[in-house]
Amino acid sequence: MSSDPDLDPAVVLRAQRGDHDAFAEVVRHFQGRIHALAYRLTYDAELSRDVTQDVFLRLHEQFQRYDPARPFTPWFMTLATNYALNARARARVRRTVSLSPPGEEAPGIDPADADALTGAEASQEAEARRVVRRAIQELPEKYAAVVVLHYLEGLGVKEIGERLDMPLGTVKIRLYRARNVLREKLERLEG
Repeated sequence: MSSDPDLDPAVVLRAQRGDHDAFAEVVRHFQGRIHALAYRLTYDAELSRDVTQDVFLRLHEQFQRYDPARPFTPWFMTLATNYALNARARARVRRTVSLSPPGEEAPGIDPADADALTGAEASQEAEARRVVRRAIQELPEKYAAVVVLHYLEGLGVKEIGERLDMPLGTVKIRLYRARNVLREKLERLEG
């Protein structure tokens, strides 16, 4: 999320200059975050692993394009987001069951309360996630991107605009339209 501390700029500079240890540190720092983003944009466990690896290969190839006068994290997350969106568009694969990346709890379930759910409640929760996942899966690409970044990644409108290189007004309009499309899809899927 945007509240994560940025990586030490000295490490980034060393990695940009070809220091393999520094690049490995960049990978360790961002690997989980990139994988979670890729999973939330593709809903495919295997594809998200491939995208994660490819994003770091792309970083290695494009590191010279990074301007050290600017913060690294927004630049890199933009690169990762765009790559994951392109992979999603190319793949058009079926999605996996959970909205959460591997290792994270499902939204709306507190791990402490998970044992308290009855079988019926757990089944209803799983069905609700399935319905929401399917509705997001069916969204047009331009809406899916803003929905995932806003609701699942927790980014604000300004951050989404920066990451997708999109005016704030366009982000707001797409979020508004995406909500309407999602509402219609959820009503249709539940009915």
